[in-house]
Amino acid sequence: MRPIILAACVGLSLAVCRPAQAGNDIYFVTYNHHIEKGETELMVMTDYTEPAERSEADKLGGYLSNMVELEYGITDQLATELMLESFYDTTHGHGKFTGFRWENRYRLNRQENWGLNPVLYMEYEDLDPKTRFKMEVSGREDKKGEPPEEDQRERIMETRLVLSRDFGPLNLAFNWVNETDIRRGGFTDFGYSIGLRYAFEGHEAHHHPAEASAEQEEDHRLKAVAVGLELFGGLGNNRAFGGSFNQQPHYLSPILMFHPSKHTMVHIGAAFGLSGVSDDLVRTGVSFEL
Repeated sequence: MRPIILAACVGLSLAVCRPAQAGNDIYFVTYNHHIEKGETELMVMTDYTEPAERSEADKLGGYLSNMVELEYGITDQLATELMLESFYDTTHGHGKFTGFRWENRYRLNRQENWGLNPVLYMEYEDLDPKTRFKMEVSGREDKKGEPPEEDQRERIMETRLVLSRDFGPLNLAFNWVNETDIRRGGFTDFGYSIGLRYAFEGHEAHHHPAEASAEQEEDHRLKAVAVGLELFGGLGNNRAFGGSFNQQPHYLSPILMFHPSKHTMVHIGAAFGLSGVSDDLVRTGVSFEL
């Protein structure tokens, strides 16, 4: 548990260091089209999860899961990101570092807000099978259609089609998720995510130089607040698409985001399981620009 708390404290302490707005924006699962050249952003996310079904065999009870992300905007269309994962089981007192993800996103059009702003997303995952962080949700829980599991590290190639558009302070985004298991003959789980974000004062607003000083400009930005909603879940796999709703994980997640300082963004949210196999969790995230 100590490494998780330390990572969260580091993120919070650096928060006192332009408001952050990377491809995640306010969201925890959904991506949108925002990519900024030269932007370097560090984000520390921590979830507390109450599993829908506690497993004695896996010694899994309520647990903390943690992800640390480092993102860099290579161009105004291309971004890359490294993510590290860990978890700590608060019920049984054990935890571990579970692996890493390497993500790349490319927005097809150079114009910032044209059409549905399609973005191609590719991510390589090298993870322990018991990894816990819900970076995405896919597949189905009854294991129908799945080949035999292997007691090895997961080697997953995740791809997404991201569609997103801003309507003034409103952002609407949709992600189609494919998770392909490299070790098991290309077996693929499917998932989705839909995000809706509304920004109140200051999220992308700018004062005219003649109207405000630099200090007033920063004060205005620090008032930036946004609220959002995510709906995400699994849709079966390439051998058993769809299935019963109660065998699919589905979540509804309200989110609040605010900027406590010029370079910092804080996310607070919860994800409520909508089916019998879905967990309930509380989510927090702190991101800041380097």
